[in-house]
Amino acid sequence: MTTMPDFVEFGAPARLFPALAETNRERRVTSIFLAVLAQVHPMAVEVLSSVGQRVGVRTKISTFTEVVLKEKTGNNCRPDGLIVLETGSRRWSALVETKIARNELTEEQVTKYIELARANGVDAVITVSNQFVSRADHSPVPVSKKLLRKTDLFHWSWSWLATQCELLSLQDGVEDAEQMFLMRELMEFLDHPSTGVERFTQMGPEWKSLVQSVSNETVLKRTSPEVEEAVACWHAEERDLSLHLSTNIKTAVSVKIERKLRDDPGLRAREAAQALVENRTLTSIFQVPNLAGDINVVANLGLRTISASMVLKAPGDRKSTKARINWVLRMLPEDDERLLLSALWPGRVSPTTRSVAELRTDPLLLQTDNPDLVPHSFEVKLVERTGARFSGRKTFIEDLEVIVPKFYELAAAHLRAWQPAPPQPIKKVTLEEGETPIEDFN
Repeated sequence: MTTMPDFVEFGAPARLFPALAETNRERRVTSIFLAVLAQVHPMAVEVLSSVGQRVGVRTKISTFTEVVLKEKTGNNCRPDGLIVLETGSRRWSALVETKIARNELTEEQVTKYIELARANGVDAVITVSNQFVSRADHSPVPVSKKLLRKTDLFHWSWSWLATQCELLSLQDGVEDAEQMFLMRELMEFLDHPSTGVERFTQMGPEWKSLVQSVSNETVLKRTSPEVEEAVACWHAEERDLSLHLSTNIKTAVSVKIERKLRDDPGLRAREAAQALVENRTLTSIFQVPNLAGDINVVANLGLRTISASMVLKAPGDRKSTKARINWVLRMLPEDDERLLLSALWPGRVSPTTRSVAELRTDPLLLQTDNPDLVPHSFEVKLVERTGARFSGRKTFIEDLEVIVPKFYELAAAHLRAWQPAPPQPIKKVTLEEGETPIEDFN
């Protein structure tokens, strides 16, 4: 029997089949998710590791709904759920607040739950909604850092949770048949439109006017609402795109974030807004385990293009430009007309670019005016000019989610990083009969 924590005045164990009205979708989804989380150990390991919790074989997981805590804070708020982990004498707990469909979290609401958690000695607050964040320790709403000195704040998107389940299923990460059944049922449930679980599907209302402003060469301001909105939407789609790629290749894909920006989403948004103003681009970097390099994705508002690319170091054991280019070409199985190869040269020499199809015929089309110069690196890039679709709120996202996986299929999956050959042993000279060895007097 599940033991109720001492700080809880009232609560019920999360039910797989909650007896709730059909109109109460939010509580229904929360109860089912928490019930499965407590029963499917590999799923709990993956999901709770994102909030810094290690779930071992001896860890007891308890989940509750309809929770009322003993210490009140005067704000009359009631969390949707509670997660309690117990390993020996150690206990960790988190309040859970969920939103579905297009309902979004607010700063006021999240602040109230943090205050409630602090008053009752609860370690963390976890919010769950259709809003996307780059990492679980980032929140989609701004919260005072003073409130987070004793209470942690985390966020999961429903789409991220569904993707973790799908990856475990694709990788055969759940060995127990009953647990696998429960997890797959949760996946089917979350995938149904009636649950209110949604992916990121469109840019904000100001997207079309922003693209038009760039086309008109209007001076943009970093703090303008349309720039801030575009950056926020791009970061949301960035996370959704990483999940989309993860399910495509059966491997977790992560967003690469500069170290100084990892713990400060506000600073990251401001720097992205500045880059948008200066360069007219939105950029992201994705990391895939064992890939030859990072995948760079760029939406160029001025050119109305979407591109995905990788940079490879040129092979040092091939001395000529032609040999180095052929090394790359041999790894690319298809001559898609959108696939380009750029040679990166030493010093201040500008990169040279040609299509892969052209280079099949004549690799030296990439050579600079200096025939003795050889490239130190190559960039393989897929560029799509989307035209009018670029300014469409939905069509922009649709194209982005086709182009990036296509680049992976055409190029990224086939590229291998060059490695120098290992040093070879020195062959000893065998003396013929009667020969005198030469002495080394040094």
